[in-house]
Amino acid sequence: MHPLDGRTSSKIAAFGFVCAFLVVSIHVPQPFPSGPDLPAWWLCRLTAGTFGRLAVPFFFAAAGFFLARRFGEPGWWRRAIATRTKSLLVPFFFWLLAWDALSALLAGAANVRDGLPAASGLPRGAALLAFAGLDPFDYPANIPLWFLRSLFLYAVASRVLLPALKRVGPALPAALLVASAALRLADGDAAAVRFLDRFVSLQGLAFFLAGASLALGRLRLPRPGLQAGLLGAAGWAGLFASQFLAARGVAWNGALHELSLAPALLAAWRLFPAVAWPKGVTSLAFPVYVLHVFAIRLLDVAVYGVSSCGGLVLKYAAVCVATAAAAAVSKTFLPRFHSFAFGGR
Repeated sequence: MHPLDGRTSSKIAAFGFVCAFLVVSIHVPQPFPSGPDLPAWWLCRLTAGTFGRLAVPFFFAAAGFFLARRFGEPGWWRRAIATRTKSLLVPFFFWLLAWDALSALLAGAANVRDGLPAASGLPRGAALLAFAGLDPFDYPANIPLWFLRSLFLYAVASRVLLPALKRVGPALPAALLVASAALRLADGDAAAVRFLDRFVSLQGLAFFLAGASLALGRLRLPRPGLQAGLLGAAGWAGLFASQFLAARGVAWNGALHELSLAPALLAAWRLFPAVAWPKGVTSLAFPVYVLHVFAIRLLDVAVYGVSSCGGLVLKYAAVCVATAAAAAVSKTFLPRFHSFAFGGR
């Protein structure tokens, strides 16, 4: 494994920190504003639907990059699984159980308020699979945790995926990204589509393998210049155009969005400054990613359905501040709990 230069390492950490707050913008609108005639609809489309959608692909690419850097070393796969059991599976199940407990508490309180039995309406049967994070056709009940679940699946499969990637090269993630775009044109309710999109995530796998390709030397980023600039501009144009097409109900807006993500993300990475932020700050990225939905859920008890631009901005700011503060307090005053709950981060 070649050492990673400090400039690149610091830039990955800082960009990941920003991306954690971009993910927050995806989940703050509860529910999404009702139509394109509302200014708030456009605000959400251009934040949650555009900038925010770059975050998780970056996380997948970074995860693939770091995992593949150990590829070929003696025992690399066993160490990768052991490390990711602690950093992915433990937080996945811990925060899923915490979410289930909060959901049951809020639902029970609402039932009592409405004169119903406290346990009325709680999930039973197949619905329990979502609560356990094991539904193969849907996201877990705590939706952002799907990233941890899929990433652990990729780590397990990396014993097969990385040798195949080394032979095939970047054509493999490119083909997966095209397949992910094709899913946007298929019947979204079909079981196979939901399995590939919500459980496996072809998009996530494509970016994971793209990051791994960089680490293996099979893929090189285009040099800064006119060609790279035009590619990035086309990516951003595609992302924005997909939102305007969505406003008009054009069916293939999702496919355009998928195909635009990679060049847009590359352009964003190029433009992001090479900064070295304190590790105590950037290490809060994962806690913010995990905790923000809890802040949204609690805030929505009082302000669910905010639909104005100003209201959504204030809600976003409140969630960001509350989540970052909770993460900092946890890291400072409960370091053992913090290390366990957030996978050693």
